[in-house]
Amino acid sequence: MADRSRCPNCKEPVSPFAAGCAVCGADLDTRRWDAGPGLGNRVGSWFSSLGSGPSLPYGMGWVLVLFFFLFGGAILSFLFGWV
Repeated sequence: MADRSRCPNCKEPVSPFAAGCAVCGADLDTRRWDAGPGLGNRVGSWFSSLGSGPSLPYGMGWVLVLFFFLFGGAILSFLFGWV
């Protein structure tokens, strides 16, 4: 990544708050600050979007937990062929 404290055109030092280079007049805003989201930010956004689907109706989650608590052993034994 380029040094953000220098002008990309003439390589002269510039202020962190400068919108343009005082020496050559190059526009610094688009080149310096528009780097986009980083890799960690993109990966975190992808993981957070996985759980954002539609939710179950109220109380249905407890019904599913109770169902799997009562019948989970029978279902697993059927699936894996346990006797």
